[in-house]
Amino acid sequence: MVYSRSEDQVYGLDTCGTDIIGSDPKTANKMLCFVIDGLSTKYTIPASYFFHRQLTVDTFHDLTLKVLKLLTECAFIVLRLVTDNLNLNVALFKKLSNTTGPPKNCISHPVLEYLPFFLSFDFCHAVKNVRNQFLNHDMLSLQGTISSKFLKKIYKLQKGLPVKPIRFLTKTHLYPTNFEKMNVLRAVQIFSTPVTSSLQYLKDANDKNFVNVENTIQFMKTIYYFFQIHNVSNRYHYIRSLDSSIAPYVHVSDERLQWLNEIFPNYIDEIQTISSASTSFRGFTQETAHALKFIARSTYLCVKFLLEQAGFYYVLTRSFSSDAVEATFSHVRLKGGSNDATDARAAEYAMRQILRCGIVKCSKSSNVSNIDFVSTAKFSVLDHDTKQDKENFDVPLELRTKIQNLSKLIEPCANILSASVAFLADYILKKLDDKFHCDSCLAPLLSKEVPGPLLRLILLQDRGGLTYSNAYFVGIVKEVADVTQKMLPFLNSKKTCQQICNLLHPSLDQNPLFCCLEHKSRVYDIIIRATVKPVIDNICLEQRDWLKKITICNKPTSRKVLKL
Repeated sequence: MVYSRSEDQVYGLDTCGTDIIGSDPKTANKMLCFVIDGLSTKYTIPASYFFHRQLTVDTFHDLTLKVLKLLTECAFIVLRLVTDNLNLNVALFKKLSNTTGPPKNCISHPVLEYLPFFLSFDFCHAVKNVRNQFLNHDMLSLQGTISSKFLKKIYKLQKGLPVKPIRFLTKTHLYPTNFEKMNVLRAVQIFSTPVTSSLQYLKDANDKNFVNVENTIQFMKTIYYFFQIHNVSNRYHYIRSLDSSIAPYVHVSDERLQWLNEIFPNYIDEIQTISSASTSFRGFTQETAHALKFIARSTYLCVKFLLEQAGFYYVLTRSFSSDAVEATFSHVRLKGGSNDATDARAAEYAMRQILRCGIVKCSKSSNVSNIDFVSTAKFSVLDHDTKQDKENFDVPLELRTKIQNLSKLIEPCANILSASVAFLADYILKKLDDKFHCDSCLAPLLSKEVPGPLLRLILLQDRGGLTYSNAYFVGIVKEVADVTQKMLPFLNSKKTCQQICNLLHPSLDQNPLFCCLEHKSRVYDIIIRATVKPVIDNICLEQRDWLKKITICNKPTSRKVLKL
């Protein structure tokens, strides 16, 4: 609780009830914020906010109705209320539904009685809860066991590989701290297509560690599809990405709506029914299972109403989330000095700034200038003596042999490393095509056969329109990656890519696969740089995971010590 002399005001009192300072003032320790987010227009701004302590459901209900009434008087039509499935929020939904049992997805509008009012939980929070329970314990469905052990196996398998099948998978994804569990991106990445495709590849390759992985893959695909159809944010992106699951909703007969209304709830019930104490498996918690089904039903009803009765030509479902609330709280913490435990006065000032400017985050195209903070701290770092840099160093005999192999046609065997390199090789092909549009450069690198086991990892993620490199080009990229990994300890820290290019150019120049005299040199540069960067990035990621093992003996007095 802080007294501001300049304003003659006390900050930190409970504003949901009385704010009179007495002998026993009621101080606040939380902030409740209502944020409106447009469904038909891009309009996001806090509607009202309160500081509170031990908020009761009756007070919460009264505040919600008050805010709804005021917004209606301002000519807003509020159709949907979204929040996470905290116990207090569930109790609010029950009170709005006027029931003691489970809350209803659709009720009569509290202010505009002729309209429906939809209640829903946030799908991002639901996916995070699913991720946490998926990592904590195994589950069971009709097809078999659902286990996260396969993810941990593939994480160990790709350790030390210069090119990884799942490039973003880190220890943070599989063993998150309580603070890291709040990250939505990592939760979604766990269930994403690169992960399921890699698991499917290893299963098809008859790897003994991935024999019974089919049911886990099916579960991960289901959760990822649930997220995708709730994360539709663009009218045209589905055309460019050839992914119909992220297309805007334009008709009530859309199969995704039927999937939400029938198939997905039945799948959740199946897991909950089979995973029981008698089978020694645990399913989802009751709150998470109910939230998943509640979200699916609410999305189905709301999209149907918007298309059939509200006159929407299309519906984008990303606005159905509570991202606007999260962005508001993030801005409040940022204005408090990146402090997760800010005080009421700093939060009040942050909210005023949002309401005055009408923004939560400065856009590049806005007329609000972003302030760049320049540190005045000076560090006594020894200047690197560029005269001592050696571009030509003594290459070990083993590396010389591998570099000379780049002048030959090498066909790699099919395994998880070669499949990952083939994925990278196809990306390089796309870069070469965008850069040169030269058939003489690309034709010798393209595959003229049906994709085999070497290109299976790409085939599992192909939605149409991809080109496939031949085995010889994959062999070249694989050799470049191996040489880079073994050469790094001998290189200087500056101009790493340039040093590798200088060493590999003569050998690549003798390879019969490259026959375009006009673009030869630039083609080598693109191949080497596009291969070297992910290899170095993977090494850095593994080093960072190792550094996280370091523990601090004493608890720091500030969280900023950990951030630093």
